[in-house]
Amino acid sequence: MLSAPLLTLLVAVAPSFAGEVDWEGHYRGRGLVFNSLSLADEADNASAEGASAWTDHRLRLQPTFWAHSKVSIHAQLDMLPLGEWGDTPNTYTDTWTDSAVPLAFTDGVAPYDDEADGGSYLRNVSLTRAWGEVYTPIGKLSAGRMPLDWGAQIMLNDGLDPEDEFGDTGDRVQLQSKVGPIYLLTGLETVSEGFKSVSDDMHIADVALAYRRETVGLGLYNRVRFQDFGETYLGYTGDLWGFAELGYATIEAEVVGVLGRGDLDTGANDVRVSAIGAMVSATVERDRLYGALELGYASGDQDPNDSELHTFAFDRDHNPTIMLFEEPMPTLEPAVLNDSNGGRELGAVRTGEGISNAMYLNPKVGYLLTDEVSGDLSVFAARMARPSSVEEGRPNYGVELDVNLRYQPVENFYLKGTGALFLPGSYFSQYESAELGGGFGNPAVGGRLYGTFTF
Repeated sequence: MLSAPLLTLLVAVAPSFAGEVDWEGHYRGRGLVFNSLSLADEADNASAEGASAWTDHRLRLQPTFWAHSKVSIHAQLDMLPLGEWGDTPNTYTDTWTDSAVPLAFTDGVAPYDDEADGGSYLRNVSLTRAWGEVYTPIGKLSAGRMPLDWGAQIMLNDGLDPEDEFGDTGDRVQLQSKVGPIYLLTGLETVSEGFKSVSDDMHIADVALAYRRETVGLGLYNRVRFQDFGETYLGYTGDLWGFAELGYATIEAEVVGVLGRGDLDTGANDVRVSAIGAMVSATVERDRLYGALELGYASGDQDPNDSELHTFAFDRDHNPTIMLFEEPMPTLEPAVLNDSNGGRELGAVRTGEGISNAMYLNPKVGYLLTDEVSGDLSVFAARMARPSSVEEGRPNYGVELDVNLRYQPVENFYLKGTGALFLPGSYFSQYESAELGGGFGNPAVGGRLYGTFTF
């Protein structure tokens, strides 16, 4: 329940500018179960973990305060952002016995509160974005901390879909103009402030031009990233995107190129960056049957330890699967389970969140069973785009098969369930960690269930 001060903050508007408040948002619950993300059993690896399961949720509020028909203020508040159910049991110290109340006697859960954690409140309520917009004769001027989005979202994804976990956000000033079907966007963004008395800030300057009609679109997004006016780091990203609706079919493609040079804050100096990512998809719908095919490419690095960087990573919210490039694999059980390791050993992990150094193929076929129920079958197969000398003989990530079923009885609520089978390729099965061993060739099964309420 929102506290009175927070409610006042959300709805208060200066009397002289009193106007409408539009509300959008969602509540999303998610259950996950896997067996096993270790890709091994105890016979193959003594540290293999068994089945794992958890539930998390998030309430997102996106109010728009209208001070004038042409002036608005926007915000995004994430409450209990991806907080796990049961993560904060309502334990307390009994004042009479001066002892902690056992879990067996607790009354439910409580808000996260840790006196040693100065940012503990962020696990309860986080003001993720806040910005203002004004419509001027030359376009819409925006300023503040705002969502970033472009094209098919392999580079920039605003994360506003209830199933997204991250979202791209920028502190920026931005102007969007439109003349007929032509759109122009310019922006200046501060990525890192650094020390106020030193010219070490990291900035991004954007210019995007797009042609957009109802059934066709084409655009180019240009980003120049610079630190210390380009003396420390200078980079360029070009993103070409287009789509077309052709009868029953829709085709969409996006190609991203990244170039850069300079020093990195991680300590690497005189680096050279050149990477490319691409995605093309085709979707065909006919009556109740639909099919789709997506092809993707993210460049890799043959020598990850030199000063030339070639690995491209898709936006982490581009999620064709529920295990491969979505969950860390393989995970193991640590020798000692504690709060710091969360009960998991990640030292052998080979893939995590986000597609990188990969070529993939993702066909899908689905059917609208009723007006409320639909289902589809998806196959995702991937291999390394450019194996390093160490990975030459084991380039295949593997294949994941997903079965999805969606039930939407009303407009503002849906359930979506996914059952998955992952068959690890040689990239996992032939890998052996010097410290943690190998045996990572076993299939894994997983399940995911979303319950989403939108408004």
